[in-house]
Amino acid sequence: MQFSTYLFDFDGTLCDTRESLVPVFRAGFERVGVHATPEDCERWMHLNLYQTLVQSGIPEEQYQTVVDGILDALDMPESIALIKPFEDTVSTLQALLDSGKRIGIVSNNTSTHIRLVLHEMGIDIPFDCIVGSDMFSHGKPHPEPIEVALRMMGLEANDQVCYVGDSLQDPECGINAGIGGILLDRESVHADFVGNRVATLSELLD
Repeated sequence: MQFSTYLFDFDGTLCDTRESLVPVFRAGFERVGVHATPEDCERWMHLNLYQTLVQSGIPEEQYQTVVDGILDALDMPESIALIKPFEDTVSTLQALLDSGKRIGIVSNNTSTHIRLVLHEMGIDIPFDCIVGSDMFSHGKPHPEPIEVALRMMGLEANDQVCYVGDSLQDPECGINAGIGGILLDRESVHADFVGNRVATLSELLD
């Protein structure tokens, strides 16, 4: 399961944002009188924002109000402070680079937020690309996010490129874009997944 290029999801894959996203989602949904539970937030963090809004059941005319609230809260220092890289994130990324691999980030989060978080955590890994929701129109599992990354890296879709993420829509997105897909399943939530699956990022080095 070796590739020449590894694209990574961000939330829940490279960084543990589970705790930080609870106040962020609540800040957005409280603007329309909806209280987001921790269970709601856990489910929503694995979806693109449009899917989240649809699942929440709020009227479409209130979508932008929620989005504005989420974006306002996303980069607040108190939210950033709750984000932590997973234990094997930096070591795995550095090992991939040392072995001549190319790496990038493709996320439903915004590219500006991702760069801010990396800066605040002191992670100075030289990613070939950082693609966020501000750079595409259709979120995962649509192939567009991956297609944007491939264009930025000067690559065509091929079987030497893979996308690694912690939700089922991540390997689906990779496959939809014509590259490999790897599910990162740290807690064995998807034990019946039939595709490529790892329990830790460090397994990518095997």
